[in-house]
Amino acid sequence: MDLVTPSIGLIVWHTIIFVILILFLSKYAWKPIINFIDQREEKIRMSIEKAEKIKEELKNVENKKNKILKETRIKRDLILKEAIQIREKIKFKAKEESIIENKKIIEETKRDIQIKKKAAIHKLKNQIGDISIKIAEKILKKELDKTHKQDKFIKELVDKLY
Repeated sequence: MDLVTPSIGLIVWHTIIFVILILFLSKYAWKPIINFIDQREEKIRMSIEKAEKIKEELKNVENKKNKILKETRIKRDLILKEAIQIREKIKFKAKEESIIENKKIIEETKRDIQIKKKAAIHKLKNQIGDISIKIAEKILKKELDKTHKQDKFIKELVDKLY
C-alpha cells in the first residue's frame, strides 16, 4: 500500500514546489497573462461598441437614403408634371399659332384673289375699250365711205365678236 499512499515528506516537498511555482507564476506569468486577457477583453468590448455604432450609423444612413429617395421621387413627379404641363402649353400654342397662320394665309390668298380679279376686270375693260375704239374707228371709216356698207359691216363685226 505504500505505492498508493504518499509519504509525508513527498507531500511536503510537493507543497513547497507547488507554492514556489505559484509564486513564480504569479510574479512572472500571471500578470502578463492577466494583462493580455484584460487587453483582449478591452479590444473585444471596443469592437462590440464600434460594431453597435456602425449598426446605428447604417440605420441612420438607411433612413437618410429612404428620405432622400422619397424626396427625389416627389421631385421627379413634380418635374414630370411640369414637363407635361409645358408640353400641353406648347401644343396649345402651336395650335393657336397654326390657326393664326392659316387665317393669315387665307387672308393673303383672298387679297391676292381680289387683286388678280381687279386686274383681270381692268384688263377686260381695257380690251373692251380697245375693241370699242377699233369698232368705232372702222365704223367711222365706213360711214365716210358709204352708209349702206355700214349696216353690213356692223353686222359682220357683231357676228365676229360673238
